[in-house]
Amino acid sequence: MIQPHDEHVVSALLFKHSSLGLIICDDKGEIIEVNPHACSLFGYEPRELVGQKIEALIPHQFRKKHVEHRARYYEHPVARPMGIGMDLLALKKNGTEFPVEISLASYEIDERRWTVGFVSDITERKKIKDELKQLNITLEHKVGERTRELSQALMELHHINTNLHTEMAERKRIAEELNVALEKERELGELKSRFVSLASHEFRTPLGGIASSASLITKYQKEKEQEQRDKHVRTIQRLVQHLTSILNDFLSMDKLEQGNVEAKPSSLQLASFVESCINDTERGMSKKNRIVYVHEGDMVTVMVDQEMLRNIVTNLISNALKYSSDETIVSVKTRVDGEKIELIVEDQGIGIPEVDQKRLFERFHRGKNVLSVPGTGIGLNIVKNYLDLMGGSIRFESEEGKGTTFVVILPKGERT
Repeated sequence: MIQPHDEHVVSALLFKHSSLGLIICDDKGEIIEVNPHACSLFGYEPRELVGQKIEALIPHQFRKKHVEHRARYYEHPVARPMGIGMDLLALKKNGTEFPVEISLASYEIDERRWTVGFVSDITERKKIKDELKQLNITLEHKVGERTRELSQALMELHHINTNLHTEMAERKRIAEELNVALEKERELGELKSRFVSLASHEFRTPLGGIASSASLITKYQKEKEQEQRDKHVRTIQRLVQHLTSILNDFLSMDKLEQGNVEAKPSSLQLASFVESCINDTERGMSKKNRIVYVHEGDMVTVMVDQEMLRNIVTNLISNALKYSSDETIVSVKTRVDGEKIELIVEDQGIGIPEVDQKRLFERFHRGKNVLSVPGTGIGLNIVKNYLDLMGGSIRFESEEGKGTTFVVILPKGERT
């Protein structure tokens, strides 16, 4: 836990060593402070930027309109990304233009309005995105060519003498295998593109929040402002925990993809274990929901892979919280039925649209009603794979607008 006397040092270090360019402006658009990474991005020394208008870092053709945008932003200053749906360009000292992503955060101290800009150079990411786009175009063109060739071959095969029936069947089989292989190539290209996009977004958002809170902590130096400092420290801790969870999911997905995961059962007391998972989840909660846990029957010891079960329990409860409104209840229940363990997680959230239910456990798939909610689309895929490895199963019932219930069944294993 960061102590109050360390907060200024930590905030200064985060500002100085942030991998994002940080630019602080006043309500007149004048640059008040920049961090070293921002200077490196634009090719300036700090003294050259401080006191300049922010428009000095914007290409000439956009400066006039930016002044208007800036004025409108100060009428309703809120934390948000800049230029949604647009390609943003910035201007280096040497006159070079380069693509950027910018997020804005606003705060007020002593009745003065300040704005923090978080700047990322996305030159490499844009290059990768363009290359992936071109790769997909090329792949689709090849698929089209192969499909036309195979269609022509099949038409010709239909006119072959019936005495060549065996040969026709063999050619058809080869053609179908080629189509399957080409479809897998196309799907792989799409998965790579979606992975780059998801990973970029899911890591950028919490990193921006951490940098914002770290910068704001430095503004609260007075004794009476301890509550504000504590609030931003808690925000940083919650976002770091979220980043760790995302990273663990991507690492788990990679290990599962390579076949490097196997279940390693060990004994645990079921009810106590689930309670510890719930306690861990509650510590990272940002909503005002309530988790109600009930264990039916005797307190039994079971044999399961603890890390896999922890991932399953935490993932299902976290999803229930994420897609439920504040003040609602998430119900968790466990029971042992003969040689089987049953885990039930029920929420009163937004539910799963019927059109998405068949694809719920597919990697990277997200429902049409949750696209605005942060998420990677791999959590339930990992849950399903872990249950397969442990000889378990999962089913669910859901109605859009009313909520969802997941039921997990696992073999109890031998008692110790």
